[in-house]
Amino acid sequence: MDTGKRHWASLDRVWGLGLFVALGVLSWGLFRDFTEPWNTNIDFNGAWWSQSAHNHLRAGLLATAGVPSASYFGPLPIPPSGYYTHHPPLLSMALAGMFAVLGEKEWVARLLRIASSLVGLILLWLLVKECAGSRAAAFSAVLFAAMPMELVFGRMVNFEPIDLVWMLSALLCLRRWEQTGKRLWRNLMIATFVLALWTAWLGYMFVLVVCLHFFITPGKRNARLALLLLGLSLVSIVLFLLHIRWVRPDAWQELMGAFNRRLARTSGTGIKVTWAAWAGKMADTLRSQILPFSWVLGVLGTVCVIRRWKNDESLRYLGSAALCFFVLSAFYVIVFQNASYVHDYASFYFTVPLAMMGGVALEAFLRACEARRARMRTAGLAATMATCAILIFAGERQALALCAPYHILGKPNDFTPQLGRFMREKFPEGTNVICNFLPPYYGPYMQYYAQRTVLEHIFTTDEWINAVEDPEIAPVGAVIWLGKPKAKQVLAALPAGSREEIIVQGSPFCFWKPHR
Repeated sequence: MDTGKRHWASLDRVWGLGLFVALGVLSWGLFRDFTEPWNTNIDFNGAWWSQSAHNHLRAGLLATAGVPSASYFGPLPIPPSGYYTHHPPLLSMALAGMFAVLGEKEWVARLLRIASSLVGLILLWLLVKECAGSRAAAFSAVLFAAMPMELVFGRMVNFEPIDLVWMLSALLCLRRWEQTGKRLWRNLMIATFVLALWTAWLGYMFVLVVCLHFFITPGKRNARLALLLLGLSLVSIVLFLLHIRWVRPDAWQELMGAFNRRLARTSGTGIKVTWAAWAGKMADTLRSQILPFSWVLGVLGTVCVIRRWKNDESLRYLGSAALCFFVLSAFYVIVFQNASYVHDYASFYFTVPLAMMGGVALEAFLRACEARRARMRTAGLAATMATCAILIFAGERQALALCAPYHILGKPNDFTPQLGRFMREKFPEGTNVICNFLPPYYGPYMQYYAQRTVLEHIFTTDEWINAVEDPEIAPVGAVIWLGKPKAKQVLAALPAGSREEIIVQGSPFCFWKPHR
């Protein structure tokens, strides 16, 4: 072996360090504003699921049976209508466990998702390394860590990174079982598939895609494994249906209603969306959340895998894994059109096959360069490193642009928690609070900090009067920002009651409560 080739062979041993580069890139993006209150467009789910964990702790798991109650801010006991039976319970219960140990804080809730994202990155690296080598794994890890989709939604408190951990673990355990035949890997694979089922509905879809792949692939063991996973999925869904029916008699009707809404091609407010509008929204999401060059690399890597499909068993396994994730993502986005139109993170799992195939593409490019003269090898390595650096820089910038804060009345981030604490102090538990300063469809941020139900979509004076006199929403209170036009008209129209003016960060508010 000549000196140049020995140099490149020794250099190949250090590509494992690419994992630490990717972990650094991802950590830099995910830990940004780590302790900030819930105040950005991706924090809706943070406040939502934190409230569910809060309810588990204050009511007790025996009372809630582990069923989420993310939208309930009233007094105990939680009524049947307060339970949210549209999703599996593992996220809510895991978050409650972390709150019980570390305290109920925003950074604790974010830590669950961030830790899952970092573990998912390691599992991705391990899977690609096992199938395509350490250099391809390093590129895949960096590409994954640099995607705006991962940098933005990798820290949002929701199911995707957690379920990704179970999915990648299952595929890695399956690979080890196929290679070693050890029962330990088979049992771990089955366990991770079950955890995926109890974390999110995407876990069921992933199992179905994997089973379809097993049925298509010849072999009695594949067919038996597919039947086993389908049986576990069937048992799991029956247990889930019984689980939610335990706390809410109409849970099945609610679940079916939610299923039908997600299938519809509508906006978040239920307005019908045209095919053109839906397709435009999907194109914009996939272009802004995943950089265009990542798509190019993904396509090139797929071509490389197809060319070596028959002769390279390891690369064939990696290609099959990427195909499973791509089919899963495409199926979810296309079939559940309301979900994909409303939630940008519905396309989250596209990041995995693109990272896998992108790593293969860059590896193939370097191999082609190494087959030529030494000067070409150096130029190829420089071009690859420059590509990764540009993608990291562009991904970080795009992630910052996509993560927009909500500044109520132009106030700093701690304004919402501070005002929410005043609401909790001034209004008795169970009070429904009307506000005149929150934007439409604001979300659960203020409700979470106030631990009171905040009524939305009440704007005119007549609507205020109807709300405070409606016996179905009593008891009711009001928080009126005095700097808003017509605030005095609203105050004058309210029935007799106690009024207290409170200044919060320079903004005057009137807290109104009716006489008992």
